[in-house]
Amino acid sequence: MKILTLVGLFVQLAALHFTHAQAIREIEFNVYGQYPLRNVAFIPVDPSAIAAGIQPVPPVAISTHTLSRTGPYQFTGVSMLQFYNTQTSTPVGSVTLPKESNQWLLVFINNPRHQQNPAQHPKYLIYPFDDSYNSLPNNSLVFLNLSGKILDGLMENTRIHIGHGASRVFRAQESIALNLWMRGLNGQELLQAMTKRYHFESNHRSLLIFFQPVLTGSADLDVRFLSKALP
Repeated sequence: MKILTLVGLFVQLAALHFTHAQAIREIEFNVYGQYPLRNVAFIPVDPSAIAAGIQPVPPVAISTHTLSRTGPYQFTGVSMLQFYNTQTSTPVGSVTLPKESNQWLLVFINNPRHQQNPAQHPKYLIYPFDDSYNSLPNNSLVFLNLSGKILDGLMENTRIHIGHGASRVFRAQESIALNLWMRGLNGQELLQAMTKRYHFESNHRSLLIFFQPVLTGSADLDVRFLSKALP
């Protein structure tokens, strides 16, 4: 059930982001992973861009760091960005980037269906988060819920509801206490998912990512806090 929930979430989110645009785009992106990302690369200029006269570029390896975004990386092509294993050249994941932005944070999550059927299911699910200043302004906070669970709780004394994917933009105060709950398997019991006070620096853009709990059966979300200073 947990596998179906997570994969279903990414199918729905991918459908929301799907675009038919075929124009050549220049895209800047950073990467982040729930688990370390190694031996993965992408081709910075896709065949459509090469056919349009842009010079090809050798593959670029990417990696992730637990505490921060990694990048930026540059991609020129249409909306589909594909990633490969550097040792076997096997595709490990792909993502379609919506046309409303050319700045993205790509979040890699292990695909729970990969081990069951590697030939049909890539190793990674990739969520594209719009990392532009319009989506994540200065001195603001956004929740990115990739846990597969609907979350409810309190931010200080204000009730909040966090659905799947990216939340609305919140103002990042100097200090914010966050208490969140999720429903148990029976849909009735409320389980505490996290409780913590976060401190925010001025002139930063803050993102809180909620992943599935690391331990099966646990309600403790795997939470990552990414804060980026303005240049």
